[in-house]
Amino acid sequence: MVLLEITEVINFHAHPIWTNVFFYIFISTTVLFFITLSYMVKSLRKRIAETKLMQQQHIAKIDNIRKEQTDSLESLRVEMLKREEDRTRQWMESEKETLRVLNGVSNLLDLTDKIGRVDSEKILNKLNEIQTKVEKLSK
Repeated sequence: MVLLEITEVINFHAHPIWTNVFFYIFISTTVLFFITLSYMVKSLRKRIAETKLMQQQHIAKIDNIRKEQTDSLESLRVEMLKREEDRTRQWMESEKETLRVLNGVSNLLDLTDKIGRVDSEKILNKLNEIQTKVEKLSK
């Protein structure tokens, strides 16, 4: 009997953990904890990936908006340059036309002065002739 008691004590002390309910509760709790932890890590990684994707999409949208704004500013600048060139060209043409008109007016005034002198001299000559005739007749 002593031997049986010793073997029972040895068996009890040798494998007490396998027969204890708390060991199984601890193991199941530990497994559940690690499963929950792995699920949470996966969920966290998924959220981080989604956040990164959203940030990349946001950056892409901002880049598109900047590109569109740059393109529109460039087209406005080109249009303004074209308009300014047209205005400058029209101004130059207007100045040329004005110079032509002024040159014509100047030529006309010169011709008028020349014609006026010639006609004045003719008129004065005629008047002198008339005066001499009148003087002859009155004498």
